[in-house]
Amino acid sequence: MKQILHTPIILFFSLTLSNCYFNPLVNSLLNPAETEENSLLPGLSLLSISGAPYAISLTGQIRNENGATVNDALLTVTSRSNDLDGLDASATTDAGGRFFIRLATGTTTFAVTQDESPYFTFTLRVNSPTDIQVVDIRDNSFPVEVSSFFPFDPGNQPSFFEMVTSNPYHNEIRVTSPEGFEFYFTEDVFGPEPNQEAQWLSENLTVVPSITFGPVTNSTSSFYVEISNLTNGATYQITLNSSLRSSGSGIPLTPRTITFSCVSQCGSL
Repeated sequence: MKQILHTPIILFFSLTLSNCYFNPLVNSLLNPAETEENSLLPGLSLLSISGAPYAISLTGQIRNENGATVNDALLTVTSRSNDLDGLDASATTDAGGRFFIRLATGTTTFAVTQDESPYFTFTLRVNSPTDIQVVDIRDNSFPVEVSSFFPFDPGNQPSFFEMVTSNPYHNEIRVTSPEGFEFYFTEDVFGPEPNQEAQWLSENLTVVPSITFGPVTNSTSSFYVEISNLTNGATYQITLNSSLRSSGSGIPLTPRTITFSCVSQCGSL
């Protein structure tokens, strides 16, 4: 089945500094120095202006039709518009669904496999460090998401804290009201202090339309929050923002929004 993304996925770095705050290269792109001598990429901007192809290290993320990260997927380059020395031929996604790869500007097409079976193919166009687009996805039996791109210094690969999956899952249609939300992550979550659950939830979690939150339970790499006062026929957007942090590394969460709908009996709790 062929599926084409009509709207390119474009990275806007001004919105995502907190996702890579350990990466000085990303920070330098977001907050460029006044002089070229202080730039971590003094030649990259010149190459971009000249139009000559150049190599760039970047990371992206793959999620499945339920919004869950896809780990252990093998990406193999099948074609590229510019072939330069030192480029990677393949990459494998980690627990957060992220791949890290060195490519050339221009277009690169990948064949993605999982458990040695074909999964899908996609084409990535890199115009500049701030303009990375998926221009084609095909051969997928179910919807798939390839997004969340960041360039990085090849000598300083960034670390990320990701939401892996959720219950309700992304784009789920519920016929009964969920009793709570549960979220799973790549690392343990820095949870609320005693008697500060309401403040912690307001800082880290937004639900539109609004609902009523109950107690929060932290578990290994996850947390659960009880909920009530949902509305029949409503579509909800749950956003976890970058205020949520890993309790181990302190890395902020890559923001994530989940959408689900209640078609009946959601007002029964």
